[in-house]
Order: sequence, then structure tokens, then C-alpha cells
Amino acid sequence: MAYQGRQPDQLNLLLLSGDQGWISAVRAAAAQLGVGSLAIAASPADAVRLLAEAGRPYSHLLLHPHSAGDLLPALIGLTAGDVGSGVTLVVLGPPEVLPEPLTPMHIRVVRGTEDGWLRKVLLPSEPSAANAGPLSEADLREALAASRIQARYQPIVRFSDQVPVGIEVLARLDHPTRGTLSPDLFIPAIERAGLARRLTEVIVQRAFDDWPGSALTALDFFIAVNVPLDVLLMPGTLDMFETRCEHAGIPASRILIELTESLPVTDIPALRAAIEGFRARGYGLALDDVAPDLRDYEALMGLSFTAVKLDKDLVRESPDSTMAQAFLEDAILAARAADLTIIAEGVEESEIWDRMKSLGVDQAQGYLVARPLPLGAVRPWRESWLRSRGL
Repeated sequence: MAYQGRQPDQLNLLLLSGDQGWISAVRAAAAQLGVGSLAIAASPADAVRLLAEAGRPYSHLLLHPHSAGDLLPALIGLTAGDVGSGVTLVVLGPPEVLPEPLTPMHIRVVRGTEDGWLRKVLLPSEPSAANAGPLSEADLREALAASRIQARYQPIVRFSDQVPVGIEVLARLDHPTRGTLSPDLFIPAIERAGLARRLTEVIVQRAFDDWPGSALTALDFFIAVNVPLDVLLMPGTLDMFETRCEHAGIPASRILIELTESLPVTDIPALRAAIEGFRARGYGLALDDVAPDLRDYEALMGLSFTAVKLDKDLVRESPDSTMAQAFLEDAILAARAADLTIIAEGVEESEIWDRMKSLGVDQAQGYLVARPLPLGAVRPWRESWLRSRGL
């Protein structure tokens, strides 16, 4: 019998528990059920690494909360704390120990090991409630006003030596009933409502509070921030960045502003002036989502960018698409001729890693490196990444 479209052998479980009784119970039940795989994390940091790098996507994290220590919030953020994570959190024991309220749609709770307990929790016969309908403008304004915008951080590593060099800030919206929503579920609506400037201000403040200059310097990271075209052109945007950087002690050289083209470019001279204003203060600027359908591509490439980011869908398609391969080769040659740093998004498989490296791409971002991480998971991920590569 299939449950919610999946069979037991399609499930990959990750267990974190220091209780031998729970470990034995999970092992026995998983073997009886015939799950695809069961991995047992050696430590909370090991669990963070396994979930973050996502080389083998896990369907469930079975968590004994007392075993997670200080990394419990990070593990929640990698699973139940993010609707788009694809990993279901299963709490072994009473959920009262969890540090934040989570609705039933975000977690499943196991209080005992009665017959068939693992099947019931992994493969419920009734589907969970789906998130219904778009968010209203009132919902969006309330979220922006009530500090419900949170940040996730996706690492960026250098191809040449695999050293982590930066993190991109990605917005999430904490909804009281729907959970933590990924950008595609609210950012288009925010832009349509004319709230993109406010979102930019909120996420910049959040990120700079999380990563003051001393933290970025200690890890030798840059921090990449998405800024829509219309927001970049607004009066006061540069001053906003200057004020936030000064308050957080972050030098402009550690900021990479990623220009996202939510609207077509209608005034190249105005955009050139805005970019040159940021460049004069020391900020880096990246042209985001470079792909064949990027509007005004040639005109944009003539501006004073310091980096380009190759579109993730294009990068993913490159092993099987001659069109994608041809465009990438031309775009990389043009970027190299302009002395731009080249960052490939969507690096999710070893084959893609090898191909991007062979083409001369400088930096990689994607699930092969790490998923977007909650703040508390970044340092454990970095330490594990460096250790696993002998760095």
C-alpha cells in the first residue's frame, strides 16, 4: 500500500539519540518496515552536517531532543523550521522540550513504541494539511512589521581549494499557522504589493545583526544580499547600506549585492550611475540569474559589476542540454574577459561540480555544498566541511 505517494523503501531516515532504548527500537522497526536507509548521527554536529550537505536527501530526522544540546534550534531550522526543507521532524518523546512552538503540521511526535509505530509516524494514511491560498497584503505587512522575516544562509565555496568564502542571505517568512515559508511563497507577492524596499531593509538588518563585521572577518566570509532592480535605483538605498554597515562594523568590501531583475531595465544610464555609486564605496555587485532569457543581457554585462551568478536551473540542466552548455561556455568566456568572479548556483551533483570547475567557474553554491542553513548551523557545517576535506 502506498502512503502519500511513497513506499517504505523510498524513505531515508536520520536518527539522533543518545538513548540506547530508542536506538534499538528505531533500528528494529526500520528493518521490519523495510525503509530505504537508516543513518545514525554520531553527534549533533554530525547530524547538522548530514542534513546540510544533502548528498543523500533524508526524508525524516528522528530526534531525541535532549541529545541535540545547543544545536537543537539549528536542527529544527533544518527540518520543521522550514516548510521547503523536504525533511520531516519526528520527535522521540514529549515535544514540550522544544524551544519554540511548532504546529502539528511541522512535526510528528512519538511517545511510545506500540505495534506499527514507525509506519504510523512515517507513512500516515491521511495527508497533512496543505498550505492553502496566497498570502494577503495585510498578512505581508503584518509579517514585515512583526519581525516575522527570518534569514537562512547558503554557503559559497571556492572551486580551486574547496574553502568556504561566503554566504548568501535568503529570506524566510515565519507564518503563525503555515510555518516558515520559502521565498517563492511570499516574495513575488511582496514585490507586487510594492513592499520590496521594506523587505530589503528588514533582511539586511537581520543578516547584519546575525553576522557583524567581526564574525565575517573571523570566518573570512563575504555576505551576499539580494536587491531588486527597482530597490537599487531608489534614492536612499546606498545610504541605508552605509548606515547598516557602519552600525554592524562591516566593511563594504565584505558585501556582495546581487542585482535581481524582477522588472525590465528601462534606464541603463540610471542603473549605471547607481552601480557606480555602490562601487565607489567599495561594495561588490553581482548580476544574478545569468541565463539566455535574462533581459538586456549584453547591456547589463557592460556595467561595472564585480561578479556574475549563473542561473541555477541552467547549471542543473547543463549535463543534458546542448543549449545550456553553449550558453554557459559563452557567458563564462565573457565574464572571464571582463575579469568578473563567476559563481555557479544549483551545484547539486558531483558531475555538475566537475563540469563547472573545468569551465573555469570560480565559486560553487548549491545542495552539493549545503542547503540554506539557519544561523546556528553555519559554523558546525563549516567546521565539518573543512575537516572532511582535510583543510
